[in-house]
Amino acid sequence: MVHPAPRAPERSYYECCECGYREMTDSLESCPECDGRTRNIAVARA
Repeated sequence: MVHPAPRAPERSYYECCECGYREMTDSLESCPECDGRTRNIAVARA
């Protein structure tokens, strides 16, 4: 029996590299708290 792959979450978890602010959203280019750079922490890194 073949089972479908689990669906990936539609939203990602972003963290500000400056102040540590975190938010789950579709995309977040800059931090709403300090205007710092954000990164998607839901993406696996090597």
